[in-house]
Amino acid sequence: MFQWRIWQADAWGELGLALAHPLYIAAGQIFHLLPEGWFCAGVNFFSGLGTAVAAATLAGIVATLTGRRWTGLAAAGMLAVAHTVWWLSTIAEVYTWSIAGLTIELWLLVSLIERRRGRHLVLLAMVNGLGLCVHNFALLPLPVYVAVGIGLVARRHLPGRWFAAAGGAWLVGASPYLTMIVLTATEPGGSAAAAISSALFGHGYADNVAGAGGSWRLIRANAALAAMNFASLLLPLAIIGWVHFRRRLGAPLAAALGAITVIEILFVVRYPVPDQFTFLLPSLVMIALAAGVGLAVLADASRRWRRAAIAAAVLSILLPPAVYAAAPPLLRGAGVRVSRSRQLPRDEMRYWLIPWKYNEHSAERFARSALRRAAPDGVILPESTSDHPLLLVQDRDDLSPGVVIQFRGHPLPDCRREPGSFRAAVGDRPLYVVSPAPGYAPTWVAKGAPGVRHEAAEPLWRVFWVQPSRRDDGR
Repeated sequence: MFQWRIWQADAWGELGLALAHPLYIAAGQIFHLLPEGWFCAGVNFFSGLGTAVAAATLAGIVATLTGRRWTGLAAAGMLAVAHTVWWLSTIAEVYTWSIAGLTIELWLLVSLIERRRGRHLVLLAMVNGLGLCVHNFALLPLPVYVAVGIGLVARRHLPGRWFAAAGGAWLVGASPYLTMIVLTATEPGGSAAAAISSALFGHGYADNVAGAGGSWRLIRANAALAAMNFASLLLPLAIIGWVHFRRRLGAPLAAALGAITVIEILFVVRYPVPDQFTFLLPSLVMIALAAGVGLAVLADASRRWRRAAIAAAVLSILLPPAVYAAAPPLLRGAGVRVSRSRQLPRDEMRYWLIPWKYNEHSAERFARSALRRAAPDGVILPESTSDHPLLLVQDRDDLSPGVVIQFRGHPLPDCRREPGSFRAAVGDRPLYVVSPAPGYAPTWVAKGAPGVRHEAAEPLWRVFWVQPSRRDDGR
């Protein structure tokens, strides 16, 4: 989806303002400058670059807090090899740049509390405002920043004008996103309430953001993937750090960092979406920061504990990749299988458990094969996991240009709301779906309604229309 939106320079998207991420889409335009054939790889690389920025900044924060450079490097290394961080660093996603912004904010927060300089508050507000244009994650620590600013002004550590300047800086940084909200509210038929709802929740995600819904199957899958992040001593080291936060960092900084940690963890724990584990990144940043402090605590205890801390750091960086590589064969040997309602052309166990995506081209292989199958003038009814690969490969490579990919009710009439009109528009052209399973095809196809029969034809299913009869209701 993000590759397609960057390819199209689509700053709005179709899922509501909360999922627009305009600054991420704008920054991705640079990858149009790459040589032909490298665009998608460049967008994927962009995610890894965000992680690199986050890890480097985290190293600086921890080194500053502990006075030890090696603890900063260790914290950065442990964060970088955490499963979800590594996994999202290899695909086109926005989350890695949200933690890049978060780590910059944390460094400015540390500087603000320790040095009490107004420019740090202004820069912190500016970066957080820009972060809102990347992802709504930026809103989670914002109350803590505001509380710190108010506290510094109330205790006369900063003049009130700096707090006002910070408010202005935040508005400037967030102005692209705020402008989109205003435009949405003032468009024909729009309203302020609808625009704010779109900005906070997107289209149809309010229950998820509020923590309602979810299923036991999704909880189990996300818990298993989340647990992969702790195939090391990252969490025990973080607990040591948290226990000594106040003594090592001082009460104000410990309270601020502790509050942000609690907010980030609570948000993801009660966020029941299918890809819940991907929202762990900010929490993992806070855990890695605490683990860096924990390493310093151990190193200061004695020479023996210092050697133990270094060994724990090295083990926590080297062990996770070995665990990831060994997990798929071990689970297969134990009889564990990953099942989906629709069979995808990839090794599901490898895809989800191994964070590096070397030689993972299943989406592109599917799209090429499907477009060739539907050529020269077929119509494909995709769903949300297959529509963007089909659109991108067709447009990027000018492959099977005569094939129609029906995307969100266009270019043909909406096949779910107006099946009769859609059928008439298709005419004699061959019609394909990616699967007849419920949720992947219109009900009148999935249920085999009168007038339709389907046959498997990898990678697509062909829909065959019988000759009209007295029973034919036009659908």
